[in-house]
Amino acid sequence: MMDTITVRQMPFEFPDEIDPVFIEGDPELCFEGMSTGYAMIAGSLLLPHLEPYLIRSMKAAAKHVTDPTVLQSLEGFAAQEGQHYRMHMKFNAAIRRSGFPGLEALEQELSDDYHRFTKTRSMRFNLAYAEGFEALTMTAIKHMMEPDGFGEDLSPIMQMWEWHFVEELEHRTAAFDVYDHVCGGYFYRLAVGLWAQWHFTSWIRRVEAYMLKMRPPPKRSAEELAERKKLQREARSDTIRNLLPKVLRIYLPSYTPHALDVAPGIQVLADKYTAMAIKTS
Repeated sequence: MMDTITVRQMPFEFPDEIDPVFIEGDPELCFEGMSTGYAMIAGSLLLPHLEPYLIRSMKAAAKHVTDPTVLQSLEGFAAQEGQHYRMHMKFNAAIRRSGFPGLEALEQELSDDYHRFTKTRSMRFNLAYAEGFEALTMTAIKHMMEPDGFGEDLSPIMQMWEWHFVEELEHRTAAFDVYDHVCGGYFYRLAVGLWAQWHFTSWIRRVEAYMLKMRPPPKRSAEELAERKKLQREARSDTIRNLLPKVLRIYLPSYTPHALDVAPGIQVLADKYTAMAIKTS
C-alpha cells in the first residue's frame, strides 16, 4: 500500500486572519505525544524554508542517480514538497497577520541557515539532513495518523495537515533511497541525521516559546490545571510507550523505510484527497 507518489494541487483556502489558538482554544495542549497549537504553527512556518532546501538538495543529486526508480521517486518527492510549502505559505501569511512581529527575525535566521547549507555544505551532508528530517517526521506522522487519520469534519487547517501527512507517507522512501544510492554510509547518515533533527526541532521549540510568551494561555482554575497535568502525563507515557521505540528504530544500521507498512486507512485518505484535488499528476 502507499507505493505511488501522487502530486495533488489542493483547493484549501484560509481566512485573511487566523486565530493562532485554533485547537480547542488551547495553544499548548499535548496529545498522543505531539505538541499542538503553537508548535503546529511553528512547524508550518518551518516548511517554506526547509522544503525548498530539501528540493534543492534532491535536485542537485538527480544527475548522479542512475536508477530510474530512484529518479522517479526523487522527482515525485520534489513535486509533492513543492505543493506542501506553497500551501503552508498561504496559511502562514494569515497567521502573521494576527501578530507576532518577532517571527520575521526567527524565519530569516532559518532561511539563512538553509541557504548556507546549500552553498557551503557537501551534497552528502544535504542529503543526509534530508533523510534525517524525513525519517523522524515520517515516524511521528505514522504514530499520529494511523489507523485512519484525524477523524471526520475537519477544518481546512486540519485537512491541510492531514493531506500533507498522507503525502509524507507516500514519499517516505525517497530521501533514504537517494542518499543510499548517491552517497551511502550508515555512520555519516546517523551523525548528520541526529544533528538535523536537533536543528529543526530546536527552532520549532524556540518559535513555540516565543508565541507562548507573546500570547500566553489564559489563567486556569486549580481543577483545570490538574486536568492539564493529567493530560500531559498521559501524553508523555504514550510517547515513551508507543512512539519512542519507533523513533529509536530509525537509528539502527538495519533501518529502512521500505520495511514500514502503512495502515490501509491511510490509502483511503490518499484516495479522498486525490478526489478533492484541483489537479493531480
